[in-house]
Amino acid sequence: MTTSDAADTGDRQPAVTTPPPVEALVRPMPRLGRGIVWSDIVAEIERDHRARMRDAA
Repeated sequence: MTTSDAADTGDRQPAVTTPPPVEALVRPMPRLGRGIVWSDIVAEIERDHRARMRDAA
């Protein structure tokens, strides 16, 4: 037992942390025009990334 353990009376309460609200975790997505789908945008980004990696090799 250390002196800090002996001095600890156990009166302290554990720190309570609350999770951030769900709204803070979700980023709003910008509106897309008609006929534009997020999956198409993501696929285009992935194709661009693959092309850059292929060109860099």
